[in-house]
Amino acid sequence: MNSRLPVENADTVSLVCALLVRFPELASIRSAPADRTVRLTFAVNTRLDKRAQAAAGEAIVDHVDGYLLLVKDEAKILRVECETDRATTFVHVTRDSESFSKEELEMLVGFFTAEFGDALVRNPLPEDHLDADPVAQDEAALYAIEALRDPTQSKSLVGFREEARVLVYFLKSQRKAKASSRR
Repeated sequence: MNSRLPVENADTVSLVCALLVRFPELASIRSAPADRTVRLTFAVNTRLDKRAQAAAGEAIVDHVDGYLLLVKDEAKILRVECETDRATTFVHVTRDSESFSKEELEMLVGFFTAEFGDALVRNPLPEDHLDADPVAQDEAALYAIEALRDPTQSKSLVGFREEARVLVYFLKSQRKAKASSRR
């Protein structure tokens, strides 16, 4: 029995890893081909109250809408949700994969960096990062976003960081399924 992933899925996994390495501000990225969405999660090392969550959500929507207006595009899906625990706020930005772009991701990273400064959780760069070619990293990020919007992708995936590693999992194809949590 051959248990290897199809090449396009293996390529997508590699590209999502490259995207998370290129943008250390991203806590996770989730692709849902059935819904044609991409969900980006940023982690902030502070517990935002409801008012601050609403203000951040409005500012993110304003920034994305402004960016899309400049590039003469329109969001079919744009949702911002916040989730808190004792000391951290997770900000989830859900976008339609069709109009989402690497440039928009760069704008969002810039927004979160300016808005939250040192409170924005950033993954430490890998030890071999000094050898990395920034142009190649940008190109891999561009290909990753193209792969996430590929209509032939059938499996949802989630990529996230755990300590110094980037992990990518394929999720079951049920529309409202949730990945099981670990304790």
